[in-house]
Amino acid sequence: MVLHLKRLLVLTLLCLAPLAQADIQRLQTLHELRSEGFTAATYMLIDNNLFERVRDPSHRTTYNRSLANMTRLINQLGNPDDLAVLSNTFVLMIQELEALGDDEAHFSLSTVNRIMQAHGDFDRVAARHYAEAIPAANAPERLLTLHQQSLETSQILLLYQNNMFSSVGVYFLENQEGLFDMLDQSIVARALQLKSLYPEQSDALLRLEKQYNFIQPRLQDPLNNWVPSIAAFYLQRNVKTLNDLAREQVLGEA
Repeated sequence: MVLHLKRLLVLTLLCLAPLAQADIQRLQTLHELRSEGFTAATYMLIDNNLFERVRDPSHRTTYNRSLANMTRLINQLGNPDDLAVLSNTFVLMIQELEALGDDEAHFSLSTVNRIMQAHGDFDRVAARHYAEAIPAANAPERLLTLHQQSLETSQILLLYQNNMFSSVGVYFLENQEGLFDMLDQSIVARALQLKSLYPEQSDALLRLEKQYNFIQPRLQDPLNNWVPSIAAFYLQRNVKTLNDLAREQVLGEA
């Protein structure tokens, strides 16, 4: 009888393990979906920045790749209607901007503003899905901390790009006085927390810290030292590393 119960328990655990892995994978996918949304919005702003007189075609390539990744990730999530509709709106508005002539697109700030509103709407719904997925995923603190550091790095980068668009609002966060400094302080403090949570990743985390410290003075003084592409290069590199570490964590939970 006891042996039978033990076997039953083992079978139950074996059946539950794939479900638990699916839940934590869903959480990771939702996080990566939000990351791709921020990347698309960031490079759309860089591509249409009034101070970038010569357009670098790689910016458009980057945001279109992120838009394609968003579609792929939404499909992986089962194509939830709310995310699919809002993502499609975001994509269609960017395509509307692309259809304008280069000179016209550069000065179509009303369209840029609507695109950023669409991104904000999308990210809020994606954030709700992420929050709802946390309990079922039973995600460890280490993973959630990586996600938050990645997210706030994406947010401070997009906020930085927004600075050159006085007529474009901030829709992905509640806009308040001192928002930039709050994000900056949070990122710096969490970098220390990650070192204690991931001592085995000390070299990678040190590189993240050095890269953030390098770009930080430029982020804090955008009007006098405006470097949109350089800021995106370094901070997107940090986001990628954080997301890669999170993906390894999720695989380790399997």
